[in-house]
Amino acid sequence: MEALSGYCTLTFAILMVLIGLTMQIIKNYKERRCGTAFFLAILTTCVYTCRAWHALVIADYFILIPDAFGIVLSTIILAQFFYYRQHGGV
Repeated sequence: MEALSGYCTLTFAILMVLIGLTMQIIKNYKERRCGTAFFLAILTTCVYTCRAWHALVIADYFILIPDAFGIVLSTIILAQFFYYRQHGGV
């Protein structure tokens, strides 16, 4: 039962991260501006980083894998924030 709940968590967490953050990245790209507040972009990156660190410490790969995706995608959003700020967006 533990493995089943782990795989459900893994599946839905990956879907949430990939759909939610990817949609924001695409929206930012199309609008040539970052629609996310800077504080929320930083907070999202910090949350995923801390969760991934914790998952590494307790060796919980069901949490680590989606959080690794979250780190990458939220870092892209942060990069977009700075890029569009320099190039007339935000």
